[in-house]
Amino acid sequence: MKCAKCGAEIRPGCVYCSNCGQEAQIVTEINILEDDLLRSMLEEEEQQKTAEGGSEVEQGEVSGEKKNPARQPAKRPKTGEAEPQKERRPQEIKKKKKKSRKMLLPLLIVLAVACVAVFGLVQYQHRNSASYQLKKANEALSQKNYTSALSYVNHTLQLDTDNQEAMLLQGQIYVQMKDSDQAETVFLQVIDQDPGCADAYKYLLELYDSMDSYDQILALKEKAPDQKIFALFDDYLVETPAVSPEGGNYNEFQEVILSVKGKGLKIYYTLDGSTPTSDDTLYEDAITIEKQGKTTLTAVAMNKDGHYSEPVSAKYVIELDAPDTPSVSPDGGTFHQASTVTVHVPSGTTVYYTWGDTTPTRNSARYTGPIDIPEGNNILSLVAIDENGMSSEVLKCNYIYYPETQAEPTVQEDTEVIE
Repeated sequence: MKCAKCGAEIRPGCVYCSNCGQEAQIVTEINILEDDLLRSMLEEEEQQKTAEGGSEVEQGEVSGEKKNPARQPAKRPKTGEAEPQKERRPQEIKKKKKKSRKMLLPLLIVLAVACVAVFGLVQYQHRNSASYQLKKANEALSQKNYTSALSYVNHTLQLDTDNQEAMLLQGQIYVQMKDSDQAETVFLQVIDQDPGCADAYKYLLELYDSMDSYDQILALKEKAPDQKIFALFDDYLVETPAVSPEGGNYNEFQEVILSVKGKGLKIYYTLDGSTPTSDDTLYEDAITIEKQGKTTLTAVAMNKDGHYSEPVSAKYVIELDAPDTPSVSPDGGTFHQASTVTVHVPSGTTVYYTWGDTTPTRNSARYTGPIDIPEGNNILSLVAIDENGMSSEVLKCNYIYYPETQAEPTVQEDTEVIE
């Protein structure tokens, strides 16, 4: 091998060029400790050589000659002389390397055992850390590795059975795995434990909406504890119709108006209290409640997908006031000359009458002007009926009319009101 600096041949086993003193480029497979040891020994040799070279430089300067290391022939030991000490260095290095290896092996073993112990301790801590297991579950879910994510989150719940975050994550994993029943069970369990958990309601609404389970959305709303949770349902439920006037007690028939916010919504209603469907009456105009007693109106709105709103009901109790009883003039008596009866008709009513002590109805004679009193002893019966069909009390009056040429009979009751 030649020296990289001066080109002189380097004898095998030498670590320095005997001509210029340049260190030979030797590559060996040694570890870090061996390299440090070798470097230390080489530095000692370099210091010794520097000291020797310094004396030679001084001698050359005295003789006036300038030495050129590149042109100086390599010095060879004479016969019988010992090899230079620097040529014996590789043997010493090998011995020191061997000794270093013997010392290094136990250290490596101890270090390996320590690493295994530390690794085992870390694994044990991770295995028994709910937060670490939950972190790994989230990482696996983000990578769509649902089986691993479920395994991590199940282990988290083994360590902390009431961990709400883990339960919500478990439900989301089941959703991604298309296991709707398990997802629903988990989210409902969270709501049972914490009725105010908005995230559980949010995930359940998304699940029910994807399943097109409108009835389950309505049922879930029954569990909502406050307005904050109610607000989550606005995007999933059809607006409930508004009713005007509100239910209550009235003394006249009512016209009820239904309305609802939102385009494309239809309203269906019933008057018997049952929950309406699209098979019932479609609301198109005001609804007239024209029956005395109690009437229960129930209405729902329906969107284009066939989803219904929550039903709204209003109870109307109609108790109409009877119209006033008509009054007459004269109100009965005995007459010898032809006479008529004038009736005062109450406002908003029509008066019907009969002769002969029978109760008048809408089919009886209608009063339109003064009534002639017929000959004889007769009873005039009158009733007032309003636009709602309500009847007043029946008024009965006795009229006796005989001309003067005839004998006068016994007079009956002058006026009688029959309820």
